[in-house]
Amino acid sequence: MKKLFILATMALCASSLFAQNDGGLKMALEAGAGTEVELGARGQYQLNKYLAWDVLGAKYAYDYNKHGDFNEFTLETGLRGFTPTFGPGIKAFAAIDLGYGIMWRDGNTSCFAMDFTTGIYVTRNIYMGYGLGLLHKDGGNHKDHLFRIGFEF
Repeated sequence: MKKLFILATMALCASSLFAQNDGGLKMALEAGAGTEVELGARGQYQLNKYLAWDVLGAKYAYDYNKHGDFNEFTLETGLRGFTPTFGPGIKAFAAIDLGYGIMWRDGNTSCFAMDFTTGIYVTRNIYMGYGLGLLHKDGGNHKDHLFRIGFEF
């Protein structure tokens, strides 16, 4: 009964957010460079002008480090928050995404994935900022620091 109550409460909250829709579904392409090189795409549902749901994001990264080169692939979902605009379409944002990742070099290792991004929209569709990618596996954590640039359409 408790689970049903929690689920009903979440549905009610989500429906009230969707009622304040300010843009609908958008897509974005993103690239990052730093301690790894990554390419990604995501679908974003704009809940209102201050909050969006990153419905599904997929990223591929080539990680080069002192322990050897390896590949990463992640699928994530999360939330993205925006400030009010200041200037012609300029606004700051922060996003946190959680999901599942796979790392491979000689064999596959599945892991928990978390991604944090903060930055600024320099135009209505182009943004840039700092990204922190975390992968947690049984043997410990792996993190990457990136400069990210993206295009939203």
